[in-house]
Amino acid sequence: MKLIHSFQGKTLICVEDFSFFKEKHKYYCIYDSGEYFYVWCNEEVFGVNEIKISKGCRKHFKVESF
Repeated sequence: MKLIHSFQGKTLICVEDFSFFKEKHKYYCIYDSGEYFYVWCNEEVFGVNEIKISKGCRKHFKVESF
């Protein structure tokens, strides 16, 4: 059995610029299937409410710790 660290329900911090994500900006993960995770985004900026991201891009984010 392979355990997968889930981003679901967590605030993510981008650790490096990629695509339209900016380093040190925060994004909220609304769902994580293991293969893909979805982040909530500002509709005014991107024109959509959520973005589907493949598991290969997990390296660009870390979970915010308090």
